[in-house]
Amino acid sequence: MAKTFAAVYTSGLALAAVIYGSLFLGGAPGAAIAATKSLPVKISAYNRDILYVGRFDDSQPAGPRCAWSASSITLRFEGTAAEARMSGGSNDRWQIIVDGHATKKLTMAGKPALFALASGLHPGVHTITLFKLGEPIWGTTQIMSFRLAPDSKLLPMRGDPRHFEVIGDSISAGYGDQAPNQTYHFAAKTENAYLTYGAVAARDLKAEYVCIAWSGKCLWPKNTVPKIYGRVLPQDRTSHWNYAWKPQAILINLGTNDFAGGDPAERGWVAAYVAFIRRLRKHDPGVSIFCALSPMLSNSWSASKNARSMCRQYIMAVVGRCHRLGYGKVYFVDFPMQTGKYGFGADWHPSVGEHRYMATIVERALREKLGW
Repeated sequence: MAKTFAAVYTSGLALAAVIYGSLFLGGAPGAAIAATKSLPVKISAYNRDILYVGRFDDSQPAGPRCAWSASSITLRFEGTAAEARMSGGSNDRWQIIVDGHATKKLTMAGKPALFALASGLHPGVHTITLFKLGEPIWGTTQIMSFRLAPDSKLLPMRGDPRHFEVIGDSISAGYGDQAPNQTYHFAAKTENAYLTYGAVAARDLKAEYVCIAWSGKCLWPKNTVPKIYGRVLPQDRTSHWNYAWKPQAILINLGTNDFAGGDPAERGWVAAYVAFIRRLRKHDPGVSIFCALSPMLSNSWSASKNARSMCRQYIMAVVGRCHRLGYGKVYFVDFPMQTGKYGFGADWHPSVGEHRYMATIVERALREKLGW
């Protein structure tokens, strides 16, 4: 059985730039720097003052590993520069956030490499976060160590008390959200989990954020998220999550792929959804659960020709059954069907602008139901 951290955290970082600006849409990937130029103060990736949010496997001495979108690592230190030694697939990308400002993106080198995170900072205390931009299909990243400038000191970093989790498919993972338009097909460089509705809402509400999402996944009956939900590393059947991180709110955004090829059997789909909620409640009895209707579903795009109406009907049946079973704090969230007002991402997926709009809906629901 794979081991996991007993606690994981992330800092609540304010969105520091206009989402359409070059800060997010541009930025060259960070290049690996030669080990002979590495900074002198070495910090183990397992140092307890480093704060992790998401699901990280710590079964290997070389360092923790992660694969889920939006996994993040935060360091708080006194110094002027920082580096990280990491290993991951050539399409595995990370956003660097320095003192609340998104700077450059790193692309893994396919083998262990040393990456410059920040340099030339003014003397004093700084916070750096690494945020995983791509979903599990792009591979697993291993964090091996960090290095700081001379006379630097790693400081403890506290996480935010609010915890928010999103469970979903390509929409929640940020599939193609940075593509110019709907005619572009999926590519690693256009997927940015940092700009998804869940991540934006979490930053706005100063909440720690976990995203369990994978493109093409369904709720029921095949190729499902519930099947892999309990894993630290989703492609490793032996890596079991220990549920140490406790969300106060979970938003489930599944159904787009279930209804794309026709309406699934209502009885089976509703029963599977209720069973999944029961499972979530087993680990976190007090969690508020929000069941969302996809913005990609319509009554004209699908084999059934009424996918949106049917999915809404099924989700409302789920919420109703939960209430009859005595499961309180289960709510319906309606993401309006996207119209193109905010543009489209790759293959008709939500754009960065659409995600920003969706985030306002999530924030309103969390403020109303949880008082955030």
